[in-house]
Amino acid sequence: MFKKRRERKLAELHEELGAALRDPDVAVRAKAAVDAAEAADLEWALRELAAAVAREPWTDDFHETVVDGFCAVLRRDAGVRQRVEGIVAGHVDDPEGFLRAWTRFVAELGGPPALREVGGDIQDDMRERLTYLRAQGWTPQGLDGVGRPGDFQRDLAFDFAVILASLVVRRNEPLSGEEAERLRGRARELLAEALPLAPGSKERADIVVDVAQAADEDSWTERAQVGLLIDEALDLCADQDPDRSALGVELLSDLLLFNDVLRYEPVRRTLDRLAAGKPGPRVLAEVLRCYDELQMHEPLAEPPYSLFLEALRHPDADVRQAAANGLDPMAEGSPVEREAVEGLVALLDDDGETAVRVAAAQTLAGLDCAEERNVGAVTDALQRHADSPVPALRAVSFRDALARNIPDAYDRLLHELESPDAHWGFVSACLFAALDDGFRLPDDIRPRLLERLERLKASGWTDRCAEPSGYPDPDDLAEMTTQLMERLRADD
Repeated sequence: MFKKRRERKLAELHEELGAALRDPDVAVRAKAAVDAAEAADLEWALRELAAAVAREPWTDDFHETVVDGFCAVLRRDAGVRQRVEGIVAGHVDDPEGFLRAWTRFVAELGGPPALREVGGDIQDDMRERLTYLRAQGWTPQGLDGVGRPGDFQRDLAFDFAVILASLVVRRNEPLSGEEAERLRGRARELLAEALPLAPGSKERADIVVDVAQAADEDSWTERAQVGLLIDEALDLCADQDPDRSALGVELLSDLLLFNDVLRYEPVRRTLDRLAAGKPGPRVLAEVLRCYDELQMHEPLAEPPYSLFLEALRHPDADVRQAAANGLDPMAEGSPVEREAVEGLVALLDDDGETAVRVAAAQTLAGLDCAEERNVGAVTDALQRHADSPVPALRAVSFRDALARNIPDAYDRLLHELESPDAHWGFVSACLFAALDDGFRLPDDIRPRLLERLERLKASGWTDRCAEPSGYPDPDDLAEMTTQLMERLRADD
C-alpha cells in the first residue's frame, strides 16, 4: 500500500513538474527545472530536462532558464557527471567531435536526435566557446587542479560547459522551409529594387543595409537567417552580370559588418575570385572590407598582402581608405610589416583626402609592430601630426603618445579639452587608457582633467560634437564622458 502511494505521489509530482516545464513564464520553467533536478527519479529528470532545454524559447540570458536545472541534474549522479566531463575533456580542441559526442549523449537521455551534419558555421561557434572553456580550466585531462566535484569553482566550470554546449546547438538551429522562403523572398524583392539605383547612392545603400540587417535577433535561428542571406549574396557575386555581381559584394560587405561572420570558407573563395578579376574601384573597396571582416573574425590563411599594399596607392580614395583600415591587424608581425608601415606613413603625410589620412593614422596607432625600426617609424609619423589642423589626426597622435608615455601627452590633452568643441577622440583615448588596471594619471593632472570634462558636459558638448555619421552619437559621448569621470574619481 505504501509503495503504491509513493508511486502515485511521484507520478503526480512528475505530472506537475512536466506541466511547469512547459509554462509560458520563464521564471516558472526555471524553478521547475531546479525542482526536477532534485526529483527522486534520475532517469525521468534527465529525460525531461534534456527535452526542456531543446524547446526553451529564445532568450538573451540563457543561463537563467531551464538549463540551470539541466546542469544540476547532470552533476547529481557521479557516473553521468563523469560522462559529461569526458566529452568535454576529450574534445576540448575538437569542435566537430565535441558537438557530435554531446548531441549523441543528449539524444541518449531523451533529448532531440544527434546532429547528422556539423557544418563550418556551428563549428566556428563551438570553437570560440571551447576557447573560453579552456580559460576556465578545462584541459584534455578534464578539470584536474580545479577543485573536487562539489566545489564551487569546479561546479561552475562544469556548468559553463553544459550551458555553452546547449547554447551553441540552439543558436545554430536550421530554418524551417517556410521561414527560409519568407526571408529569401523578402531579400530578393528588396534587392530587385536596389539593382537599378546608382551604386554608391544613399537610396541603394539604405536598401542593402535593410537586407543585411533583416535577421531576427530575437530568435534561435538568427545565425541560420544570416547564413541564408550570405548564400544569396554569394550567388549574386557569382552572377555573370557585372551589375548584379557588384550588388552582391555590397550586400556581402554589409552582412559581414552587421552580423556574425558565417560561411567563412565560401566567402574567402568568392573574395579571392573577385580580387583576381581586376574589379573596379567600388567592388575592390568592398572586397577589401570583406577581407578585413574575415581577418578580424579569424586570421586569414595566406592573407592577400599584395592586394592591400597595391590598394594603398590606388587612385580611388575609397579603395585607399579600405586598404588602410584592413592592414590593422593584418600587417603586424607579417613579412610585409615594413612595407605596410611605409605605405601607411606615406598616406598619413601626403594623401589629399582627410578620411584616408585618418584611416592611415588609426591603423598605424593600432599596429603592434614586431620590428623595432617599424615601431620608431610609426611613433615619428604620428608625432609629426601632433599639431595637425585636422582634430581627428591630433586625437590619434595623442592616443599614441599616451600609450607610449610621451612626456607632453597630458599637456596636449588639457590644452585640447580647453576648446568648447574638443574632438571626442581625446576623451575616447583617455578612457581606453584609464580602463587598464595599471593606468594612473599624475596627481596634478587628474583634478584639472575632471574640471574640463565637467565643463564640457555642462556646456552641451555631447550633443554639439557628436559625429554626423552616427557614431559616436550624443548618448555615446555622454556615456564615454561619464565613464571616464567615474574612473578618474575612483583613483582618487
